[in-house]
Amino acid sequence: MNIPAKVRPLGRSDAFWRKDFSTVPADSRRAARHALQMVARCPFLHPRLADEDFLGALWMLALPLVDPNALARRQAFWQRPDTRPGEDDGDGGSPPTHRRKHLGLNVHPLPGGVPGARMRAELEKLFRKLPDTLLRRLAAADGRAPTNEAIAVLAQTAGLDDVETAILDFVDKKIHTAGFRELLREACNSRTRDHYACLSAALDVPMRELKPRLRRSASLYMLQLVRSRAPDCDLEDFLRSEDLLDDILMQEPASADALLACIVEPVPAVQCRPGDFPHLVKDARRLQAVLGSALQQGERGVNALLYGPPGTGKTQFALVVATAAGLTPIMIKTADKDGDGLSRTGRLGAYQLTQRLLRGRRDCVIVFDEVEDVFHSAENALLALFGGEAHAGNEKGWMNRSLEENPVPAIWITNNAAGMDRAFLRRFLLPVSFATPPRAVRRQIAARHLGEHALPQALIEELAADDALLPAHFDAARRLLGLQGDADPVAVVREGLSASRRLLHGSPLPLARTPAVRFDIAYLNLAGGIAPARLADALAHNGRGSLCFYGPPGTGKTEFAHVLAGALGRELVARSTADLLSPYIGETERKLAGLFAQIDVERSILFLDEIDSLLRDRRRSRHSWETTQVNELLQRMERFPGIFIAATNLAGQLDPAALRRFDFKLHFRPLDPTQRCALFAREALGDESHAEALPPAIRRTLDGLETLTPGDFANVSRQRELLGETLSAQDCLRRLVVECRWKQQGEALA
Repeated sequence: MNIPAKVRPLGRSDAFWRKDFSTVPADSRRAARHALQMVARCPFLHPRLADEDFLGALWMLALPLVDPNALARRQAFWQRPDTRPGEDDGDGGSPPTHRRKHLGLNVHPLPGGVPGARMRAELEKLFRKLPDTLLRRLAAADGRAPTNEAIAVLAQTAGLDDVETAILDFVDKKIHTAGFRELLREACNSRTRDHYACLSAALDVPMRELKPRLRRSASLYMLQLVRSRAPDCDLEDFLRSEDLLDDILMQEPASADALLACIVEPVPAVQCRPGDFPHLVKDARRLQAVLGSALQQGERGVNALLYGPPGTGKTQFALVVATAAGLTPIMIKTADKDGDGLSRTGRLGAYQLTQRLLRGRRDCVIVFDEVEDVFHSAENALLALFGGEAHAGNEKGWMNRSLEENPVPAIWITNNAAGMDRAFLRRFLLPVSFATPPRAVRRQIAARHLGEHALPQALIEELAADDALLPAHFDAARRLLGLQGDADPVAVVREGLSASRRLLHGSPLPLARTPAVRFDIAYLNLAGGIAPARLADALAHNGRGSLCFYGPPGTGKTEFAHVLAGALGRELVARSTADLLSPYIGETERKLAGLFAQIDVERSILFLDEIDSLLRDRRRSRHSWETTQVNELLQRMERFPGIFIAATNLAGQLDPAALRRFDFKLHFRPLDPTQRCALFAREALGDESHAEALPPAIRRTLDGLETLTPGDFANVSRQRELLGETLSAQDCLRRLVVECRWKQQGEALA
């Protein structure tokens, strides 16, 4: 029996397809074109046509291109009963039995409910020999412009070429066309060479033009839009969209302004004024001048780095400087549309894309906040950032170039510059250190945030005296006052700041410093012959120096540090080593680095008490981390450009290398006989002028108290205040004797 002509086998006939492909929806037409060109030009895919899933995915993609009338005729033929064995030899019937098993014909029919045997056999032949005329007609109708408007906007504004645009369009079809994604998955070929061949065929782009666009130095990768996977993956995963591209495609921007809105975020309200940063006046002026000149002259590679502890006002400072320079700050996005944080690669891609979108502008500056997730050391962050150790050197070089060639000035903000590679740090033209603001600035900030609530001036002064409080703390106190309008404002501020301080520093808001005994340098017994006045003059003249105060407890080491700071007009930033030590490996070193970094070297003095805990003799170390801590502190001391004072009661336990690094080593000794009598007369009799008139018995007892220190007098004074009693001279002397005996017993026990 002969088959009517209208249902003759398809063979290579072009009559099966539509005459006019322009009527097919653009997305469907583009996906079908990619699929057909891949199969037609990649013979290594032909064996996959025997797989029902692959063939089914291909058929569903091609179906919109099929002429409806021709399809109806073929369906009638495909559904004919199989009455004559061997009919497939010339008429498209069922294949022989020995081929049915190979083709998987005894399974479910292809999508659409068509019985599969006869149909699969004929489609397999059809797709093996697609007519060239078909592909040319399809290419002519489809064109090369992206079907997704967002891709077109992205390509145009980012300056991508036709091949790069075609790659993005391919990825878009893979994301949004389930059949095309399934086809790529079922291709099941893990060879990179074949992946490039399929992509070249689908895009109708020569291999020599395709490969350079997928290199790590190319735009698609640098913008963090698309990344090509390593070998041993299927064709579906060979080209992977990054989260930045996914976010852009989800928002579907229809213009350059809409695209920019996808990758930047609203600028927070500017709550500060230039006058709120008096300690950074020089830096602010320098930034304003350089940023403005760079834009006017078209200077590339202008980058500022604002670094310092959280809460010191870095972001507000950046906004104030930009506004004062007449520039519009553009902030890089930190989260996607759903509120999920962008990855480091997504944020870096957003920055690079913003640079391209704003090139040529002369009225804006890019602000890239919280960049510690982007910049770390080359050994870890860059590897994570760019995905692999093998390319770390190349990516580091590219990162360096990006800091040298950016057309739009940028302000980078980080809480921890110590984690950044030094090769990056030296490329920042405008580094600005944010330390704890000096007391005068803290007073000004406290007054600005809290002044309208009529708080006592004494409370403002108390808050300003606490160097642990930062601008962010005062802003938090202001908000608490606004939310508790009926409560006592003094209580609200004290309780709120105490809670924050306890959370961050482990202790509540400290009280104002009130020594039990008035300190007087006349009661210092310093060995070495260096007068305190000469020491202060030397430090004031040079602006730097390292000092080690050592001696028994109570000899006035801490008090003298405060007096010295006052004489120099500087703030004493006092820290105990207990605040820095951590049981976690590397954490102590990190805290040390942060402490030294946050010090305002022009206005402050760093004072570390109980330094023996950190500078213990390395020859006695039992663990490697003990040596590492000593090394870290020694390096920080050598590099510190300001005034550093360390105090210890156990100088004999210090590492010899540490002692060598101190410019001055001041030995604080107990009071000498004359000082004992004078201080006893002042504290017990009310006037040190009575020292000459002390009874001989008292003088003899004082002469025997060779370990007596001003700290012993302070202990007796606190006892008197706590007990609410009045002590006679004899009572005061007896208690001083007890204090000295306690020290002797302690030394014996030690």
